[in-house]
Amino acid sequence: MKAAFTHGIACVAGVLVMLLPHPALAAGAAADSGTGTVSRLVLRLTPGARPAAGAPLDSATLAELQRALGVPLAGAAATGAGNQVIELATPVDAATARQFANALRLRGDVVWAEIERGTGVRAASTKAFAAAGTGTRSVRRLIVTFADASLGLAARRNAAPGTDQNAALSVAAGTPLRVVRAMAGGAWLVEFPEAVDAATAEAAATRLERAGIARFAAPDYPVRAMLTTNDPAFVRGDQWNLKDAASTGYVGIDAAHAWDITTGSAGMVIAVVDSGIVPHPDLAGRILPGYDFVSDPTSANDGGGRDADPTDPGDWRTAGLCPAPMDSAEDSIWHGTLVTGVVAADTNNGTGVAGIDWNARVLPVRALGRCGGDYSDILNGMAWAAGIPVPGAPANPFPAKVINLSVGGPGRCDSQIQAIMDQILDAGVFIAVAAGNDNANADGYVPSSCGGVSTVGATDQFGARATYSNFSTNMDISAPGGDRDRNGTHDSIVTTWNTGKTVAVSATYADADGTSFSTPEVAGVAALMLAVNPALRPAQIKALMAQSVSPFAAGSDCVTQGICGAGILNAFGAVKAAQASLGAPVALPAVEYYNASQDHYFLTAAVNEIADLDNGRFIGWQRTGYAFNAYVSATSGFGPVCRFYIPPGHGDSHFYSASPSECAIALSTYPFFVYESPNVFYIAPPDLVTGACPPNTTPVYRVWDKRVDTNHRYMTSAAVRASMVAAGWVAEGYGPDQVIMCAPK
Repeated sequence: MKAAFTHGIACVAGVLVMLLPHPALAAGAAADSGTGTVSRLVLRLTPGARPAAGAPLDSATLAELQRALGVPLAGAAATGAGNQVIELATPVDAATARQFANALRLRGDVVWAEIERGTGVRAASTKAFAAAGTGTRSVRRLIVTFADASLGLAARRNAAPGTDQNAALSVAAGTPLRVVRAMAGGAWLVEFPEAVDAATAEAAATRLERAGIARFAAPDYPVRAMLTTNDPAFVRGDQWNLKDAASTGYVGIDAAHAWDITTGSAGMVIAVVDSGIVPHPDLAGRILPGYDFVSDPTSANDGGGRDADPTDPGDWRTAGLCPAPMDSAEDSIWHGTLVTGVVAADTNNGTGVAGIDWNARVLPVRALGRCGGDYSDILNGMAWAAGIPVPGAPANPFPAKVINLSVGGPGRCDSQIQAIMDQILDAGVFIAVAAGNDNANADGYVPSSCGGVSTVGATDQFGARATYSNFSTNMDISAPGGDRDRNGTHDSIVTTWNTGKTVAVSATYADADGTSFSTPEVAGVAALMLAVNPALRPAQIKALMAQSVSPFAAGSDCVTQGICGAGILNAFGAVKAAQASLGAPVALPAVEYYNASQDHYFLTAAVNEIADLDNGRFIGWQRTGYAFNAYVSATSGFGPVCRFYIPPGHGDSHFYSASPSECAIALSTYPFFVYESPNVFYIAPPDLVTGACPPNTTPVYRVWDKRVDTNHRYMTSAAVRASMVAAGWVAEGYGPDQVIMCAPK
């Protein structure tokens, strides 16, 4: 709330009446951000609200989603993985689409919601980093879910693979194939006689689906650790990434103030699906018994395949040991240990570095070896970490609520991969995924292109996109990853490491940069949020993080192109938002005030603002006696109301909207508006055509004074609205009765 209540008032006549999002206005009112337009959103509903596999949404659910978004929807269709594609009647800019997705994430019936991958992305014009080694990617296996449901049940029972399917698979794919073993989620791993390129593998997968033998089929893409360089240095005591800009001048995540609220819960389990871990004194007492899912003996480098020991034996390799692009000689990176130190190094112990969560325990899940990893091993490792049975592996006694995945590689998140990922998300597990370090579109990488995960880009210490960081209109959030190439060695993340070039030798600390290290910052903050509010679902965590971010550097491509997500992770803001959403939602009165000298109305549900107004801090404001109910935290079925302040010279007044489209139009069209809050309270929007409100809600009306000193008034009384219209005010709203919002009763 601004102290500008006592200032003078002026405004351009007629400016705010244009904000009502009629289809013709919503189509082109937002400024072009250079990222194109978006016409489709994809979402996954909770089991109770989800249609049968392959079925579209029913008309009632579609109408409810339309009311929640505040814009007309043209229809919906099921995806191959059983999720829903929502078609907007009128395309919107990417920023508006992101607001729509965030509004859906706060609903109680939504598991995840995203912009459809691949839409509205423009390439950045900075240098790319070369991949390790030479040559093109090779794929040896496919992940297949058979159309025959009995084979899915057999996979879940870890039945021995039969030979009956081999001939049918080979004929359908047009190349010899062999069933190897069962996977998580009822899928099977299917093998070519020898490695093929990615395009050939994708074509074979497509033929299997079209032939009807496979419900889903996807290449078992190779993945690698998301680390840009390996230039270790001993800790210099400078963890700028965990501090706030006010104390250092660098744009960190402000974990220090979040720790004033919580330092985490000892009952929290964070899984690090990576290269395993080596002992380190700054991780003492924090590591749970994990599992090793690296199935290829050469890559495993520990004498065999899967086993119960997640220790990292070192991922050093000689030239030519591994297929391209991992065919160059390299020393051991100790990647899993580096990542684990960021998320959970022992803190306040007088030595080493500080981790983000002081108390959570880490579940090491080894899925990367000397030759990188296969996505089948990654998926099995993720499923096991979430407590989902994996054929051939023992039950996990310590299921995780947060998974960190600082790995990835080029590829598409096919329906097969998304289907297994959805099982993990359905289990309520938050997944933080590195966007990648190739300065490329993250939508062309897995798992960063999968729906429901939190795709994380990297920023430097000044709040700009790191030169190496992948980007996308669909990016969720960014966090400090460092950029030594641009700013020197100080612009790095300090974390736990080991001195060994091949096998582990001595525990130490290192400076590193990459999306590998921005990602565990997001995972660690998610764990802190769950410590204060264990009921949060993954989609809600994403939404609350997005609402509480710090801004990017002005003029960076994160701002001009909108390709780095909602903003820079702010731990303090995210934990406060999680804390504010605790407990059963309670509707509070949104109280109306009037200033006779200005002839202006103001509305608030915030307890501190009501106290300030009632106590006379802002001179001239008195209660009118009118109010309506609103929720002050995210509540199922209700969406956020944005609030803008129009400063002196333009209005010295406030504007509210429950329509994400109208909020986005105000933000992009009127730069002199001060965006005070994306969620000042929560309320339901009406049906866009009829103006009807959902059950157990009351219509709210809005009128505009048509004056230079622009002001709006919001009310539930139709009689008061009629008297104001008779006095020259203009009614604004939807349907014959012109309803603008719907208040809980």
